[in-house]
Amino acid sequence: EARKAGLAPAEFDEDGKEINPHIHQYISSAPWYLNAERPSLKHQRKWRSDPNYTKSWYDRGAKIFQAEKYRKGACENCGAMTHDAKSCIERPRKKRSKWTNMHIATNEKIETFEQDYDGKRDRWNGYDASTYARVIERYEARVDEAKIDESKQMDFAKLAKHVRTTGGGSTGTVRNLCTWEDTVKYLLNLDVNSAYYDPKTRSMCEDPLPDADPNELYGGDNQYRMSGQALEFKQLNIHACEAFDKELLLGQSERQVEYDRAGRIIEGIAT
Repeated sequence: EARKAGLAPAEFDEDGKEINPHIHQYISSAPWYLNAERPSLKHQRKWRSDPNYTKSWYDRGAKIFQAEKYRKGACENCGAMTHDAKSCIERPRKKRSKWTNMHIATNEKIETFEQDYDGKRDRWNGYDASTYARVIERYEARVDEAKIDESKQMDFAKLAKHVRTTGGGSTGTVRNLCTWEDTVKYLLNLDVNSAYYDPKTRSMCEDPLPDADPNELYGGDNQYRMSGQALEFKQLNIHACEAFDKELLLGQSERQVEYDRAGRIIEGIAT
């Protein structure tokens, strides 16, 4: 109990390693047939080693011998003795080595290993960690290409978005006129009583800096609504509404005209 509370030092096993005081006694106590004099965790570890077990792996792509002429029982396609024509991985030759007796392939190095239960089921057994350097090289090459593409774009950032069409969504490219150096609207004036900024529509109608020159800084969204093509579009809408009201006023009538199925007038006068 003192060791669990940290008042006494931890107990050491036969190998000089500390034993966790929170381990139960039935785990730390060795069986009677081991004749252990003191608590130890050695009996919990794998103390039997298989002499036939090895962590070595196949020598991939290794060749051992190359014959000068075709031998009986060799592969009819390439001439190697380690496989047959059915399992040959070389391209099928137009004239096989069995008949030409030339260009005999080298024999592959065949190895067998005795592995334990975990070694047979290890997914990474035989993996060469040095091959991952190729993945890093490909990634760095892509990063360098992306940096070059960004430098070619002038001051505009390309944004890809989906455009709804009759045949389905298609990806188009638009240009964002805002750059990273531009100051956002809500940071131009940090006064609480200044112009209201709507975060949902990202709009600020009023001028956040009314005393500043509107030609140099942002003057609010109303500045764009009352200038340029926006004003012309607004006048065009007013003209269309006024013309539509006049047509309704002059075109309305209480006279009723009735037609038959053939389109002839039955009652009333057509205008």
